[in-house]
Amino acid sequence: MVISILEAEMPTDKAAKLEANFAEGAKALDPGVVQMLFVRNAGKCKILILWESKEALSAMKSRGTPKTVLMFRYAGVEPSVLAYDVVNSASRGK
Repeated sequence: MVISILEAEMPTDKAAKLEANFAEGAKALDPGVVQMLFVRNAGKCKILILWESKEALSAMKSRGTPKTVLMFRYAGVEPSVLAYDVVNSASRGK
């Protein structure tokens, strides 16, 4: 698995716009997305995306500008983008 993290510092009005963009965009997840989260702490907003594989992330990138990058741009900011290999994980069952 791979996790991609998009983040930006933004004022409250732009954060609200990004949150609305996320809510709309999250209605249809890209193929290969396991989970997508929107998180905020004061003026910093992040979108975290857990991917099935590097191949799924690469396939999404090959289709053009990622939907999540556009979510930030439509809110009026340019995000920084990072990707990490998930080396290990733990979760509590539902």
